[in-house]
Amino acid sequence: MSRYSGPRLRIVRRIGKLRGFTRKKPFRRVFKGRGPLRGKVLPPGQHGLAKLLKSKASDYLIRLKIKQRLRFNYGLTESQLIKYVRKAKRVQESTGQVLLQLLEMRLDNVVFRLNFAPTIPAARQLITHGHIRVNNKKVNIPSYICKAKDVISVAMKERSLKLVNRNQTEYYNQMMTARRYMESTLIYILVKNKLAANYQSALQLIQQGSVRVNNRIVKKPNFVCRARTTIQIKATSEMKQQKTAR
Repeated sequence: MSRYSGPRLRIVRRIGKLRGFTRKKPFRRVFKGRGPLRGKVLPPGQHGLAKLLKSKASDYLIRLKIKQRLRFNYGLTESQLIKYVRKAKRVQESTGQVLLQLLEMRLDNVVFRLNFAPTIPAARQLITHGHIRVNNKKVNIPSYICKAKDVISVAMKERSLKLVNRNQTEYYNQMMTARRYMESTLIYILVKNKLAANYQSALQLIQQGSVRVNNRIVKKPNFVCRARTTIQIKATSEMKQQKTAR
């Protein structure tokens, strides 16, 4: 079986989010009915609700999805994955742990982890086009196994530096956006304003319904608070009130 080159959102909807596979986020349908399934994500297809109501998945299906997640995330063919599994079995350690170590040591994955590329396929393209150096030597093989103390660098060319700099700038902007979102969540504000000792106690307060935001009970830790939002914590005999100033 050759490497997959078809629509990626189709794979993500079926087996879950894969950060190394694509940056796109699929539209997820949520079950809006009543009962314990309320809020659950529906599987893709017109029979998604029937699949959700079905009994739990078999052991074979679980193992198959795990194998597919490995293969699609790291961009491997079926034969390549079989070779890595056989190589991991020769080592007298945990086969799963050794397998993940071998996959993480691939050059395309290392370039992706260094944020030189947004996805592993993009990292593979950088390598094959000669933009990456290993110990100051040109390496254009994405499956090259890196060793400890290897120095991964970018070729000193204008186009190479421009590509990597653009990718790292995009990653930095994404991280700053995620940080601003995290700093506006209810659980973060409770800890920051010392209304809770730590995140675990803040989570317990929120789940118990002891936290009110603008006189309304909120049980979502990731609830986004606005400026001048009033947060109240229900104590044993009194209410502690705090206004967020961000």
